[in-house]
Amino acid sequence: MGYRSEVVLAISKEMLPHFMTTMAQCPEVRPLVFEYTDRLDKNYDDEGGWLMHWSEIKWYDTYKEIAAIERFVTDCDGDCLETWTPEVEEEHGSMYNNFRFIRMGEEYDDMENKGEFCYDAIYFTRDVNF
Repeated sequence: MGYRSEVVLAISKEMLPHFMTTMAQCPEVRPLVFEYTDRLDKNYDDEGGWLMHWSEIKWYDTYKEIAAIERFVTDCDGDCLETWTPEVEEEHGSMYNNFRFIRMGEEYDDMENKGEFCYDAIYFTRDVNF
């Protein structure tokens, strides 16, 4: 069975070439994005941004493709993507404003929340319905 998570990664049109580099460097990411997402929206923000959603996924960084996406997110969160030059930042803003990553695990307090792209539309909710 294993521990499962709900994961959303959204990236702006400007961040897309940098994510493509991640897919080129780790080919295992391609099927994760193009075949195994529960939702892949290639125009999420009506401006060419992407939204990827995985439900009930084993989000273990021991898997090569998960580790590659985690590195991408960590680099974006730390403003350390080599390809995000000062010229790109001047035109499109900080990396932090061009990606959004949330992961909600099975345990109540197991949540990750990084980036601010589409912040008002991508967020956590936990509720009880009956």
